[in-house]
Amino acid sequence: MYCIRRITADEVGEALKLAMEVFMQFEAPDYKPQGVETFRTGVIENPEFIEKCRQGICPIYAAFDNGKIIGIIGMRNQSHINLVFTKREYQRRGVATSIFEYVLSEIKKNSPQVKEITLNSSPYGKNFYLHLGFFPLSEEQETDGIKFTPMKYVLRG
Repeated sequence: MYCIRRITADEVGEALKLAMEVFMQFEAPDYKPQGVETFRTGVIENPEFIEKCRQGICPIYAAFDNGKIIGIIGMRNQSHINLVFTKREYQRRGVATSIFEYVLSEIKKNSPQVKEITLNSSPYGKNFYLHLGFFPLSEEQETDGIKFTPMKYVLRG
């Protein structure tokens, strides 16, 4: 269907641009200005984070359609998802699910010691994560204007 792979250092800018674009469309309308600024400066424009992505310390996996990134999943450590975004026109077409399945296979192959994956779900993404099999660890929280629900996925086999 779509080509899915880990992005290269040269593709980090394109991936983070997609994340910001989708965040502004679907998340920002429900956030206070502080939350939007926290996401922009703390993640998307954070030089330390960008460099970790380029070095593969914080890998980003992407789906491509005709060579263009259409969806991403970013990882911190080997077991925490910190970015999940799909372009508007590709949502609800299995793109993020396919990337997640790819990430699971990479974890099982390269990091068999990892037994669970965590993430902090935005309000917009919560139903998607529940559909994948994640479960909430607590009620929704808010830090620096960012609303999130801590969630966990237990790897099987």
